[in-house]
Amino acid sequence: MEPTQRIREPGGADGAGGTISVVIPALNEERLLGGLLSDLAAQSRPPDEVLVVDAGSEDATVAVAEGFPFVEVLHSKPPVAVGRNAGGRRARGDVIVFLDADARLPGNFLERFVGEFRRGEYDLACPMYYPHDSTRAVEVFHDVFNLVTRAVQNLSPSGAGPCIAVRGEVFRNSAGFDPYFKFDDIELIRRLSRGRRFGIIGERVLLSDRRYREQGFARTVAQYCFMGLAFALGRFEWTNGMNYDIGKHERPGG
Repeated sequence: MEPTQRIREPGGADGAGGTISVVIPALNEERLLGGLLSDLAAQSRPPDEVLVVDAGSEDATVAVAEGFPFVEVLHSKPPVAVGRNAGGRRARGDVIVFLDADARLPGNFLERFVGEFRRGEYDLACPMYYPHDSTRAVEVFHDVFNLVTRAVQNLSPSGAGPCIAVRGEVFRNSAGFDPYFKFDDIELIRRLSRGRRFGIIGERVLLSDRRYREQGFARTVAQYCFMGLAFALGRFEWTNGMNYDIGKHERPGG
């Protein structure tokens, strides 16, 4: 797809009126970032701004982002929480959608996801997470993950960094993502949901299964299960020592 983006017509009847900002933190994501940006260019309801926040990539991540004229590139540093905050503070939208660079979106995702976000009067929301072009075992594991997170969403709000929507005013009036925590995304969801409206919206974001391929299915599932226990107990610091680095994935021929 050509790296262009249609101009959104104001006041459309798509249910996703207002303004949408997309923030994408990235570190060494030259292989996958272009897929997500192409998906954003093709949305039935395009975002009003797209901010790619590079954390010092050593590959062509910045060049890929600059190849899409609707993208603004910001420069930051690790950890990922710093990049998320840099983009979130710069974003002007009344809904901010944080996406990971390896996510893929159906063509009507923003229209349907943000539309439901507004109709439900949510302050924070997450979608359903499914692997993109993966094995049946990985798909079943994500089926279970989505089932559990939806079942406990009122008791223990949870989600994942690949896609989090936050009302712009809520984010700008908060301390943002906490760089102390490796899994700053879950901690933010839990913290900002207190006294506010959180929900799991039944739209799908597609994820890369590269961690399963690089680490093996059993090890990755064991990691996620440990993380789930720690998060359920509110002990986010337990996961800080995990071998779960951002931007250090295997590269072809590496």
